Amino acid sequence: MSTLLRYALGTAVTGGLVVAAGAYFARRQATQPAGDPPQTPAPDPQTIPAPKPTSTGPIAWDGALPLPTAADIKGDLGRNWGTTPADLRPLFLLAEEASGIVGAGRILAVIAYRESRFIPAAHNGDAESEQSERNYSYNAYHNNKGRNPTLMHGDAAAAFGSGGLFGALAPYFLWTGVQELKDKAPLLASDPRIMFLPRVAAFAATVYLQRLLKNYDIRDVADIKVGWGSISLLIPPGRDGDTYNKIRSQFWEDAKTVGIDLGDVATIPTKMRADNWPGVGAVFQKLVGQLPVPKALV
Repeated sequence: MSTLLRYALGTAVTGGLVVAAGAYFARRQATQPAGDPPQTPAPDPQTIPAPKPTSTGPIAWDGALPLPTAADIKGDLGRNWGTTPADLRPLFLLAEEASGIVGAGRILAVIAYRESRFIPAAHNGDAESEQSERNYSYNAYHNNKGRNPTLMHGDAAAAFGSGGLFGALAPYFLWTGVQELKDKAPLLASDPRIMFLPRVAAFAATVYLQRLLKNYDIRDVADIKVGWGSISLLIPPGRDGDTYNKIRSQFWEDAKTVGIDLGDVATIPTKMRADNWPGVGAVFQKLVGQLPVPKALV
């Protein structure tokens, strides 16, 4: 199916704009989990076919919690959200509260707008024409599988491309948390389509946000989106280049389009911090709870 066709909560809907999840090859390299030195690059998979429909279609899940509601969070769901979908606001705010990263909710909302237009199961890589996105996930998997815990569905992740609310590349998504939990990271045995579950997508995005804030020179909120694209742009000469400035400008424009004021210090501090990070396991429990498992194709 093309990127103009999206599955939302098991229902096929048509979307407007192509998700920009595969825009930067540097991002694919830069966001790889920490571990031993990278393996010898795998051959460029020019002939890898599109995934079979049985490996990309919607799944019914056992143990998947519904979206959180106002009763599940403490923060303000009215101020400075703009046109962020009302049903996703509690999710983004729960990510903020679970992580202890003040301001994370609105920042994640702006990122989700850019990466998926708020469509939870946006997918790049499931159509014959999306070969380049499958190449990204193929190389991400084969270049890094030797230095990371085994993925039960590694081959499926390699052929998957990217998707979800935050435009995650499948192998890296499933390796979320390995830096802290090693082979106990929660998604290692999961089907890559688990990224289509909003709570799981928010978990992975929150972990990545924390890693950016902890490990890189994030000078303001726009630098977060730069790091989302490529952490190499956060250091010279990347920080001095046109791409760095372009991504920053695009982020400010996205926030304006959504209607989120990035200068509202009551909801987004000027300098975001992850000093109160409770750990990957605690964030997973608050956002996801029990690990969902596939039940059947819808």
